[in-house]
Amino acid sequence: MTIASAMLAVAVGVLAAHRLRQPDCAATSRLDTDATAVVVCQDEYRRTRLPATGVLLAEAYRHGGNIEAAVAVATELLGGEARGTALQILGKVASGRGRFDESVRLLQDARGVHRAQGDRLGVARDDQTLANAQRSLAHYSEALQTLEEGIAEAAAVKDPMIEGFCHLTAARVLTEVGHFEAASQAIDRARRLLTADRDLAQLHFLQGNLEQDYDRGAVQQPHQHQAVVEFERGLELARRGRLTALALNLHLNLAYSLAELGRVDDAERHLAEAAVLDHDRDYEGQRAQLAARIAYRRGNLALAYTMNERQYPAVEDADERIEVTVMQARIALAIGDLDGAVTWATRGVELAEKIRREQVVSELRPWVLASRRGPFELLFAAHARARRIEDAAAAFDRWQGRTLLDQMARPSSEPAPGLASTASMVQSLRQWLPAASAAPLMTSDPRAVHDTLARLDIVALAVAEGEVWRLSAVGGHPALDPLGTLAALRERLDRFAAEPTDAALADELGALIVPANAIRTTDDPLYVVLDAPLAGLPFVALRRDHRPVIAARAVIRAPRIPIAGSCGPRAGVDGAVVLADGAGDLPAARAESGAVASRFGTTPLVGPAATSGALLAAKSEALLHIAVHAEFNAGGGILRMYDRGVAAPEIAATRLGPSVVVLAGCSTARSSDPELAASLATTFLAGGSRHVVGTLARVSDDGAEQLVRRFYDFGGAEDPVHALALIQAELAPGGSKDWPYFAVFSAEGCLPQR
Repeated sequence: MTIASAMLAVAVGVLAAHRLRQPDCAATSRLDTDATAVVVCQDEYRRTRLPATGVLLAEAYRHGGNIEAAVAVATELLGGEARGTALQILGKVASGRGRFDESVRLLQDARGVHRAQGDRLGVARDDQTLANAQRSLAHYSEALQTLEEGIAEAAAVKDPMIEGFCHLTAARVLTEVGHFEAASQAIDRARRLLTADRDLAQLHFLQGNLEQDYDRGAVQQPHQHQAVVEFERGLELARRGRLTALALNLHLNLAYSLAELGRVDDAERHLAEAAVLDHDRDYEGQRAQLAARIAYRRGNLALAYTMNERQYPAVEDADERIEVTVMQARIALAIGDLDGAVTWATRGVELAEKIRREQVVSELRPWVLASRRGPFELLFAAHARARRIEDAAAAFDRWQGRTLLDQMARPSSEPAPGLASTASMVQSLRQWLPAASAAPLMTSDPRAVHDTLARLDIVALAVAEGEVWRLSAVGGHPALDPLGTLAALRERLDRFAAEPTDAALADELGALIVPANAIRTTDDPLYVVLDAPLAGLPFVALRRDHRPVIAARAVIRAPRIPIAGSCGPRAGVDGAVVLADGAGDLPAARAESGAVASRFGTTPLVGPAATSGALLAAKSEALLHIAVHAEFNAGGGILRMYDRGVAAPEIAATRLGPSVVVLAGCSTARSSDPELAASLATTFLAGGSRHVVGTLARVSDDGAEQLVRRFYDFGGAEDPVHALALIQAELAPGGSKDWPYFAVFSAEGCLPQR
């Protein structure tokens, strides 16, 4: 028998076997390709007209790309018992076509049908698909609530696959609203439920994207390393499952992360493999952008610049356009083209502002500007190098003001338990964000900045492209001076932050950082704005002429360049709330709270009475004194009340802003974001507080109690700025180690009273 005859005989035998077995549509849909499922299910549906088979056929058509056939079969099924699932398929089709409002309507109808039928698995599938459509509409709160219901339904009917899909969708939503830790937890839950290669490939792809999104906008080496690990695992599974589209996306993501890690040869290899899979050239633009990034990482700046310039007009995604502008501005700075750097950085700033305008009124995306620091920083750097003082000041102020808002909206890394609770927090922030966007603390006006530099004494430190710049104005004379690279200053700054009472080091850094003409004996405060890694600097302890700055004049820490204005006198304190020792282990704070409360004729709320409810009810009080444990994490500052921790985002959303706030705990003016935007001190300012006393590091219970008692003796409730200055000036020559870490924060710029 010839080889051809043998092959024919085998083929006939296989066909005969298929005829004998009558291939099963359900089994084929689970185990075979979409094309095979279409053939088998077509035949079975033609013979049986069973609704269940029609559903499988419609899904096979949809997966295979024959959308019109899928719609035709699903529409045919609307009049029978499969109506709910038919609506679900039509909802998926609408989502695939980008008609998300229509998709939501169809899926909600499907859910109603399945509920009426008692089909809990159908409801769970509806919920998972509906949440995806809601996510696409940026309706994040609704999506999280939908998914919590879907997870409960899938768990009730013991369907691990649908439950796993719901967790994956939840991870996508949580990532987009900035709850990265919660997103990672959702992926871990899905990992325990999903077993199929195609599902696990999607899981690793999502985890890799999450790693890339951590602190988006700056290269975080550990996260990029982990992203590569996840993408490589996903690629192996995608190849095994013949998931060509997913494999293509994994290659592109690997090219990006590997380029950021400096592994440019590996990045180019994955980019080449992506080109092979991109048969229809749908990703040609993204591949061109990645090629430019790889050239940039290789140090071929001219090639990268040319490629970006040619590609930029065709880039549609706003995030990708910002990345191009940042790269171009950085290249222009590197070659000394300052005007070119200004042009590209300005484009990036305008794009970031456009995203803010479009999204602030819809839903919360916490990294809209906070992690898009790049174009703002580069715009400042270009103006600073050109010594355009007013332009640099305006760019710095705009940068600080815009990033403040989004950092304060960044969720805590301790999300509320349950997706519905997280949804409630997101909804609350959504309501707060538009109002906060228009608040004076957030808005920027170049004319107001110019006026401030002419009328207030100010020192601002900015870190741009690794360089530290000092912007100062004393007596109406602005100046802009480079202080060196952050790398060269880092070791001394860190030592000073740890030991601010080291006189020799304070003298050395003070001579560098503090302008000589800023040290004069006056009642007018010196306004200090510190950017990025310098935000924790205990500025008051810096020394000029062998004495601390605070011994010469009061210092106000401002989250951005304040707007100069006439500040009216403060009325007497007619209401105070005193909260202390929620954990029951701060005896000095408890004693201190009693003395403070008696001074204002109130009762201190200590121990079990120092609750979150008591804190959040103190909106309209003139004075709020808090002496509890405090800390900060990726989401900002947290006050440890008796019943739970209250995080900065919740305080911001509640618009809690008593006139004077004294935060006597540890690190109450610190946060993990560069601008201290998510610190407790800044959060209270955003709520409307006029002055906030906070701490820049850990302080001892006894040291804090000693300072705070004297603070009120010196009239701190009425004039916190000068009261704290007097106490710090008195404590400086002694042995106290805590005094440099206290600071008064304010967003006001009060004109000198002559």
